[in-house]
Amino acid sequence: MSIEKVTIPSISSSKMGKEFYTVLSVELGNTTIKSIIITTNIKTNKSYELNKCVDLTRNVDNPGDSEEVFGHTIWNKPLSGQVIEKAVSRIIKKSLSEVGLDVSDLDFVVRSTGVVALSSLSYHMDVIIKSLSNGCLNAGIKPSQMMAPFSINNIPEHIRKSSFFNNIKFDGSIVGVASPKKTGVVSNEMESQLVTAGIKLASKSSTVDYRNPVISIDMGTTLAGEVVDDSKPYGKLVCNYIGLAGGISDIMLRGCDVIEDNMSTIDIADNQNNIQFNEDILHKHTIKLHEFIDIMKVPKNLDEFGQVRIDLTLQKQENINIIGSRINNSKKLITTFNNITQDYTNSEILLQIDDMYAYFIKRLIDQTSKLNIIQPKTTLGITGRAGITGYKPYFIEKYLKNSFDNILFTPDGLALGALMMARCMNSLGTPINPVGGSRGGMCIMQQRIKLSKKR
Repeated sequence: MSIEKVTIPSISSSKMGKEFYTVLSVELGNTTIKSIIITTNIKTNKSYELNKCVDLTRNVDNPGDSEEVFGHTIWNKPLSGQVIEKAVSRIIKKSLSEVGLDVSDLDFVVRSTGVVALSSLSYHMDVIIKSLSNGCLNAGIKPSQMMAPFSINNIPEHIRKSSFFNNIKFDGSIVGVASPKKTGVVSNEMESQLVTAGIKLASKSSTVDYRNPVISIDMGTTLAGEVVDDSKPYGKLVCNYIGLAGGISDIMLRGCDVIEDNMSTIDIADNQNNIQFNEDILHKHTIKLHEFIDIMKVPKNLDEFGQVRIDLTLQKQENINIIGSRINNSKKLITTFNNITQDYTNSEILLQIDDMYAYFIKRLIDQTSKLNIIQPKTTLGITGRAGITGYKPYFIEKYLKNSFDNILFTPDGLALGALMMARCMNSLGTPINPVGGSRGGMCIMQQRIKLSKKR
């Protein structure tokens, strides 16, 4: 098995030439708000990070008395449109100013959200997306920097020669994955699509060919990701992942008073270097904890699983598999965790959490295998704090040593996916080093163009 950790290298803006395409990704999550500026050399497909700013969602302003609270994060932080706009505008300006950039230096801006624990899926997601857009506009971003181009002349001039816009328009597919006929089956759908695209882009800085068929898993506060087959020319989505991920350890730590109620696992100092551990004991404790965590195919009559919403009508129309995770008894989970870790140091607590999440991913793959939808030569990609930090990659490799040829770990999959979506919207392909297509295969641009002409 090949296991690889990929981190996007940094670069100074002064070193960017005309062949670089620069995108700002702003992301509103349950735990963090991020503004990440990434640039890609279109000729080589290598990406570089210009800057990353991270704020905690719990620290954003509370809505004023006159503001409508339309929803909450899964940690019950109240949100209004005005609150989101202010937070987004502030972090965008901060991320630009820290590296001496201006909005005019950006070729595109993409907004995304991981806040999915909402009571009215379509209405509330629309409010969030609109608020994210308004926050960008308040930061000085032009509408044209957030929209798909209507003609080749709307694509930034310095990158225009690299665009295939006159041959193929954006059809909703992102990096060789067909867009679903009906969107919005699950409320984290966009997040899952971007994560898959982001891991594909990250793979270009590795030795792993992360192209269809693939499985992507985003272990943020909530679980996202998807299983994509090797259909031609576009892979098809065959399964979505939803539910709780990093939020599970947050709940355990809060319940045991290891952290305060408004904190998360990221607030614990990580001093795990050179720690000694017994894998058998860790695994025995992990099995006890997993008694109170459901990982399963989501029944078709449920409109919510693990605090992620499902549109039942659209689910029936699309008939896509959904695998979810949730806590089935939070009181017993917290009590069990407290009994296990009451005499542990913080490093030992984090180590137990690492093994718990590695086994979480094993169970996720086991459930996926039961559906008989994992094709041969499928590559697994993992991102998110509950999937790539600490000893998690080490334990994941142990649990999945016979399941995959390659496993790729990368941070900021969502932000990288935002960059890829921007490139797809502007028809910026790289035939000599393609991101889309099949593992070991050629660029699919000509196949896409032929399909587009038939349509």
